[in-house]
Amino acid sequence: MRKGYAFLIPAIAAMLLFTGCHASNLSFTAGSYIGTAQGKNGQIKVEVSVDEDSINSIKIVENHETEGLADTALKLIPAEIIKNQSLAVDTVSGATIVSDAIKEAVKNALEPSGVDLKRLSETHSEAHKEKGSAQKTPMTPGVYTGSAYGKWAKGSNEGARFGSPKVIQPITVDVKLDEDSILDVTVTNCDDTPGFKEPAIERMQKDIVEKQSIAVDVVSGCTMTCRGIISAVTQAMEQAGADLTDFNAKTEKRNSTEEYTADVVIAGGGTAGTAAALAAIEKGANVVIVEKTGKIGGMGVCSTGFIGVESSFTKAAGSKVTVDEVFKEMMEYSDWTANPLIVKTILEKSGDTADWLAAHGYKLKIGGYGYTHDTGKGTQKMQDLYDNYILPAGAKLLLETSATELLMDGARVTGLKAVKKDGTVVIVHADAVIIATGGFGGNPEMLERYTGSSNYYLSGLSASTGDGLNMALSAGAMMNEEIFPHLTEFAASTTLDYNSYFMKYLNYGGLLQVNIEGKRFMDEGLCAEQPLAKGASAIRTAGSFYVIFDQATLDTLHTQGFPGLFPKETTEVLKKTILWRGRALVPFTSIMDEMQRAMDAHIACKGNSIEELESQMGVEKDVLVNTVARYKQMVDQKQDDDFYKNPVWLTQTINEGPYYAVRMEPAIFGTSGGIKVNEQFQVVNKDLQPIAGLYAAGQDTGGFMGYPYYDIPGCTMGYSYNSGRIAGEHAVDYSNKD
Repeated sequence: MRKGYAFLIPAIAAMLLFTGCHASNLSFTAGSYIGTAQGKNGQIKVEVSVDEDSINSIKIVENHETEGLADTALKLIPAEIIKNQSLAVDTVSGATIVSDAIKEAVKNALEPSGVDLKRLSETHSEAHKEKGSAQKTPMTPGVYTGSAYGKWAKGSNEGARFGSPKVIQPITVDVKLDEDSILDVTVTNCDDTPGFKEPAIERMQKDIVEKQSIAVDVVSGCTMTCRGIISAVTQAMEQAGADLTDFNAKTEKRNSTEEYTADVVIAGGGTAGTAAALAAIEKGANVVIVEKTGKIGGMGVCSTGFIGVESSFTKAAGSKVTVDEVFKEMMEYSDWTANPLIVKTILEKSGDTADWLAAHGYKLKIGGYGYTHDTGKGTQKMQDLYDNYILPAGAKLLLETSATELLMDGARVTGLKAVKKDGTVVIVHADAVIIATGGFGGNPEMLERYTGSSNYYLSGLSASTGDGLNMALSAGAMMNEEIFPHLTEFAASTTLDYNSYFMKYLNYGGLLQVNIEGKRFMDEGLCAEQPLAKGASAIRTAGSFYVIFDQATLDTLHTQGFPGLFPKETTEVLKKTILWRGRALVPFTSIMDEMQRAMDAHIACKGNSIEELESQMGVEKDVLVNTVARYKQMVDQKQDDDFYKNPVWLTQTINEGPYYAVRMEPAIFGTSGGIKVNEQFQVVNKDLQPIAGLYAAGQDTGGFMGYPYYDIPGCTMGYSYNSGRIAGEHAVDYSNKD
């Protein structure tokens, strides 16, 4: 992320335009103009230079976008605006927000110039219509190397948790060029997440060469790796003197239709969809799976465990925990707001499902609570199910294919319609449809409608946009009584990526937290003691909030991490009693750079006094001052009279200026709740009657979870595997009856 990382598309670019590219009948007041717009990670500022009838140059003078991911948009959009003398240029695939922000900033800059902005924004010039036939600027033939960061940015400390190297190196590519063509693209290094990077590498290497374009569609579900590869290719091509606008052709959509017939069609190839497919093919069904992204597994590839009560593994490990004990615990935790029939059904199935997965190659070991089965992260466990069982049995898997609507015969579901990434329409006729599309964490409008806010950082899949829920509603489905965000244990930012760095741990050490009014609002120790079950829901009540601390605390975190704020013996006790995460107990080696980025993006501030900090935050005068004064008094007396925080967290972290305030928001994996189902995972209507032929499983459905999350590891995955398996079995039974 950078400030003032400028790309200059100079006046010479306009000289290269072919005849007819000036915006005829448009007139400007010559000069240079400044415009701004909100990008993905903060403000984008541009300087636009014009003469009487042309846009001559566009310079991006400030941006805070992620290095690598936004580079192509920052270069291409200004170049295309100049080349076409129009704001009506296509966005860059996978960088839509940044592309639109650049266009908006240029539009705002040009407003004082007197030009007809409506025409400039809506009308393509003749040059845009004809540019496909224009002669390309010659390149210097050769092999060039480019590099850029993808999913894991420079300095990220999170990649190792998901199978990437501890120290992330940039994506590197070799690009072979002749005078006017891309001959070959080879990715020589990529440290991005295994399971996600492979589809991106395969597709990008092929498509860029085949389509002679850096504007190829990214692989759904692997956007960040794709954008990193494209940025690296772009960099290599620039070394050869390429005019990037010569290689900016969009992928043309197809006008074709494919039809399939199956016993069962499954929308979604994640955890629940995969379990449903395996269960269905084992009962002899003909199965089609349509998966929106370019990979299988969904969020399940990032998870390490699932519940399996009374499995052979738990018994071998000596666990005496029974289904009835866990049932009582879950129902009491949820105050019986969970559906007891569904909870009981899942738990009774869970031990057998653990054994079932082990029989299909899962390497399991017993983890927390004596009945959580650790599977290890990664795609391979699920990929093996497809390679060894599902696909050999004749199932059809259609990747990058989005389910869009259900086929109906009266009140009965008879299949579904989907659309491939290339525009091909897919029709699947089936006796039964299973919806397993992963909820709606990637749909801000639905989050606002069903959870009351969209002010969350999504650490899950942006491809989960509520497709399944909307299809079910169109068939008359009923919504579950409780629908809520599936909160994560660490706070984040909706502006910058805290999630890949140490910044996300700031609320994990009991430091003072205040709401946007500057008032304390919770027992901050819960963010460390029970970060998922209680801390996350507490910070959700505030929406946006600030963590407050002084320079000495920042310096200590930089060199020692949280252990530097507590006596050694206290740290050891906390590690054993609350399972304090080891990855948050190391030196925050990049925190100084992270803090500077946050301040550049205006989501963190610094003041030499609390009064100055209060002013920087925009808080009403004396509110923060009084909050801090009272908090320091309680720290001194080791007694929290406001929220009764455990005294261990009452450490002196606001002692001497300068002081910092870092704004944070809740983070979510996705959503829980949605479609109402019965214990066979049939979707039910408002009269609680099953909709014929329609099933749903996993995060699309409600009934199993209590808010915010059971204090038991593995519940989400346990629910997904078991609900998918049950839905698959019953869907085949329904198909056979029919």
